[in-house]
Amino acid sequence: MTLPAPVQDLCDRFLLLAEQELPTGLLTGLYLHGGLVFGEWAPRESDVDFVATLARRPEPAEVETLRGVHAQMVAYSSIRFDGPHVLAADLARDPRTLPPVPEMIPTRKLEILVSPSRMITWHELAQAGITVTGPELSTLQIWTDKQALHDYTVDNLDTYWRSNAEGLARAAPADLPTDHRERDYLLTHCILASVRLHHLLVTGEMTAKSRAGRWALTHYDERWHRVVTEGLRLRDATGTSGYADQADLLADVRDFLAHVVETATGKPVAPTNT
Repeated sequence: MTLPAPVQDLCDRFLLLAEQELPTGLLTGLYLHGGLVFGEWAPRESDVDFVATLARRPEPAEVETLRGVHAQMVAYSSIRFDGPHVLAADLARDPRTLPPVPEMIPTRKLEILVSPSRMITWHELAQAGITVTGPELSTLQIWTDKQALHDYTVDNLDTYWRSNAEGLARAAPADLPTDHRERDYLLTHCILASVRLHHLLVTGEMTAKSRAGRWALTHYDERWHRVVTEGLRLRDATGTSGYADQADLLADVRDFLAHVVETATGKPVAPTNT
């Protein structure tokens, strides 16, 4: 697969910095997952999700070097370059059993942590991951468990996404980010990222956000087609909005997210107090 130019550029930059600053041989592989591996790259919206493999657990001083490498990546590009630094052998383990490892997180900081989202990461790598450098993923043992992935997905909808749905129920248009790109990203994320998880539960297949959105237009009642179409439009930054009023859009996003959570988990979202 030919990577989009911004993605290839970021990977090349990271590998160059790693070669210059990390001990020789510490970095053994760089692999990509996320929507990109399912053929989707939205220039305004997408980040680059990676897994880097190391020859051994890094010493504290080496973690600081990694932190410096990623700080240079942040200064180099506005595109997020997020992911953990693990051992290749870790990919063969249930990710819930891993110790805390260095991970670049969406706040654009390197932290030492355990991330439940690696459940998704491992399965994406196994299904469609892209090898940038290091042993081909097809030659590595990668842990997968369909029931564990299903249970994680339901729990994610029942916790993180339920919290978001309840938060939106209390929100007004004035509470949205004033920067239109931040606002569009937030609304698109609520629409398409939640659908992506529901798509997995219904079909058993992982996919990209926009593909999940197009699936939603065939799966959900027509009541939700306008808001899903708006999510797709905002992600692609094309076309004319189907909403003349931000309050109407926010209300539909709120109601749609609640519908997805309730449908997927079988439990209603707490109604707003207002």
